[in-house]
Amino acid sequence: MPDSSQDQALKGLQSPSAKVLFDKIDELRAIGVGGLVELPQLIVCGKQSSGKSSVLEAISRVRFPTKTKLCTRFATEVILRRSPEPRFKVSIDPGESRTDEDRERLQKFCLEVFPKGDDDTPFKDLVERAQEWMGIDNAVESSTGFSDDVLKVEISGPEKPELTLVDLPGLYEAKSKEQTTEGIQFVQKITEKYMRNERSIILAVLSAKFNYVHQDILDRAEQVDPEFKRVLGIVTAPDLMASGSEEEDEWLDYIRNEKEPKLKLGWHVLRNRAYAERKIDDEERDKEEKKFFETGKWPSIPRAHVGIESLRHRLSEILFDQVRRNFPNLVRDIQSKIAGHRHNLGNLGAPRSTIQEQRSFLVDISTKFSNIVTKGLTGFYNDDFFKELEDDAPIHDNRRRLRAVISRLNEYFADIMTARGCGRTIKYCDSHDSESHCENLGKPGFTQYMACWIPKDIKVEHLIEEVEESLILQRGSEMPGDSNPLVVRELYRQQSEPWEMIATMHVETAHDAVTKFVCSVLRYLTDRNTFSAIYKDILAPELEKLKLSLLEKLEELTLHSKYGHPLPVRRDYLTEILKLQKVRQLHVLKEKLVENGTDNPGLFNLDQIDKAGHETRDVAAMEIIDQVEAYYKLSRSTFIDNVAILAIENCLLLPLEKIFTSLAVSKMDTKQIQSLANEPAHVQSDREIYTNQLEKLEAGLKTLNILSREESSLVTPIVFVSRAPSPFDTSR
Repeated sequence: MPDSSQDQALKGLQSPSAKVLFDKIDELRAIGVGGLVELPQLIVCGKQSSGKSSVLEAISRVRFPTKTKLCTRFATEVILRRSPEPRFKVSIDPGESRTDEDRERLQKFCLEVFPKGDDDTPFKDLVERAQEWMGIDNAVESSTGFSDDVLKVEISGPEKPELTLVDLPGLYEAKSKEQTTEGIQFVQKITEKYMRNERSIILAVLSAKFNYVHQDILDRAEQVDPEFKRVLGIVTAPDLMASGSEEEDEWLDYIRNEKEPKLKLGWHVLRNRAYAERKIDDEERDKEEKKFFETGKWPSIPRAHVGIESLRHRLSEILFDQVRRNFPNLVRDIQSKIAGHRHNLGNLGAPRSTIQEQRSFLVDISTKFSNIVTKGLTGFYNDDFFKELEDDAPIHDNRRRLRAVISRLNEYFADIMTARGCGRTIKYCDSHDSESHCENLGKPGFTQYMACWIPKDIKVEHLIEEVEESLILQRGSEMPGDSNPLVVRELYRQQSEPWEMIATMHVETAHDAVTKFVCSVLRYLTDRNTFSAIYKDILAPELEKLKLSLLEKLEELTLHSKYGHPLPVRRDYLTEILKLQKVRQLHVLKEKLVENGTDNPGLFNLDQIDKAGHETRDVAAMEIIDQVEAYYKLSRSTFIDNVAILAIENCLLLPLEKIFTSLAVSKMDTKQIQSLANEPAHVQSDREIYTNQLEKLEAGLKTLNILSREESSLVTPIVFVSRAPSPFDTSR
């Protein structure tokens, strides 16, 4: 007889509190939440012939039909509940591999009987009929069919414990006519799936008639639970070992938890019916078991760890504790799933089967699109869209913030035009750097600008020679010493020739940035199918028009530098010339003074300075170079501003707000609306799946909320009365 403390604990587990708690979890399974979130459960697993079926029958006190090979074909969910009258109910939860038609057919199967007394014949008939519906052939012994369906067996009665267990197909390795390689892989896969659920308590069944090392169920459990926190070892067939043998001593060490692996939930041992006892009733079975554990060395094992009566209590306690501990996380998981499904449904948009729904769908997208584009252009990044990074974008390059991207590209353009925009860099002395300083040198994204053009260096002496030759070839009616306009124009064209190439690269880069931004906005607002339709039919043509307009404007802006004559109209042109002349004259004068030499370097007399001044090169050639340099610098600054404002700003960015608007949608005909917004079959399917799962999750959350409100009166008061601990009792 159990001690008084166990009686009190058992009463607590058999109270309405435990029943309500277990029933709510079963209700979650019944409405399909178990396929969406992990639920607390006890799973029975082990090697074939390890005694799993005998353990299940001893716990439930119901004989399962032997012809069905139940433990080798599919998972079985056994729900045990205490009730005044006996009841058997059998149903089928279709597996993921089933077609919609099969699922509908299997879900219709649900049979229920109320037997009289202990007769379990009606139950066997129900299981066999369910097996036929699942397509498992009972009559043919060579049937090798496995199924991922779950057979749900509800067993109620006055002596039943409050328990729910999932019995898994038995693991096996050797192939036979009845058991194939595919079957081996199926059983391993389904066992691993249930074991990986961190809310599953693993009831690992091992038979003492086999050597421990030949049963790998604990090795498999260790892969998913390295510290064995949720594993209870159940040893069967202890009566098949010779009393006092080394084999018996070894198994006793395991059951005492004195031998590795040491399980946090400990061990339990059962003595099930021998073959000769197969026809005895449950009470006789329990008497024989109790008598056996009073012999030999078995009295050294605590009574809480032996026999079916204490196992029923122990499993109820473990499951009850598992459900209570996981309750808050289970609620959070369901809430998280609900939020995710609502977001997915939101991305699919409202159902759109009619033209009116489709037009409203497009109006909604276009309105949101215009709003985000406007904010991107103004740099007002207060939408959630701007807080996310593209998957392939580095953290410093948030391409969704369009105004920031364009501003940075314009800076790159200005920098590269200043440093490398000229056809040739004039070097006045050997120490003169041929490349101006780049503020953005080394920054991400500037590399492509650096590579677009590299000007050639030319010494001022060689340039003077070229200009003098041109003056001779282009000699017109100008007075001696005057500059020739044709020479000035030709030299300016040479210097400004790279502008078109650099500017083209820049505007195309800006257009690419705009295209990526537009695609990001549209992807953010639509599903894949809608994105493809709208981008292909509306945005891509509009973006191409913007590119053509951009390039036309750039051609206009570069026209004067290619064919026109320098026309300086700004007052600072003369200032710039004077500045250049001063720099150039100082350079030349210094060179001549150094060439002539002096006994005291750095000190020069008036004669030396006068002589050096007379030795400077042709004044006309130098004036032409000064004029070209001055005009080039001023016109370059104007060109940079024109590209940024007249081309990119006016031809690319300003029209962007109007490429997809609600007004444009309102003007679309029915055919175009349907082509853009018609909901494809896979979207309808996704919507149906999300909606169905969301209904299950919300129903599950409602169930848990009801339980939560009852928790203060039902769940919280449950207190387990501890047994006197033994040195090797680790089940607590």
